[in-house]
Order: sequence, then C-alpha cells, then structure tokens
Amino acid sequence: MTAHSLGVEIACDGPDLISDCPASAAVHARFGSLTAVQVRADGRTDGWTRRRRDSRLVDLCPACKTAPKESR
Repeated sequence: MTAHSLGVEIACDGPDLISDCPASAAVHARFGSLTAVQVRADGRTDGWTRRRRDSRLVDLCPACKTAPKESR
C-alpha cells in the first residue's frame, strides 16, 4: 500500500480580528498542489490575498479582502 499526502487547506481568516469568514471560504486547490505555497498560488489566481494583520500574515478570500479595515 502507498500513502499519498492529501495536501493543505488554506482557509479565510475573516474580514477582521473578531469575525470569522461569513462564507467559511477555503482555497480550491488544483490537482497538483500539495504544499501551502502551491495552494496559496492557486488562491491568488482566484482573487485571494495575503495581508499582515497585527504582526501576522492572514489569508483573505475575495469577499473579505474588500471588507472595510478595522480601526485602531
């Protein structure tokens, strides 16, 4: 028997610090994408972005990336 990696899922971190993504969005990985870098590249093709929020990187789906930024 041979085991194969199922890859990685990248989920949306939501429009702000306290809210979850209303769509529970996740990047739809392509057939050959097995690493987080490859899946994030697939997401960029679909309009996802990666931003810095409170000194960490977050992944945002197309709907959440256009949500208003939280005020500090």
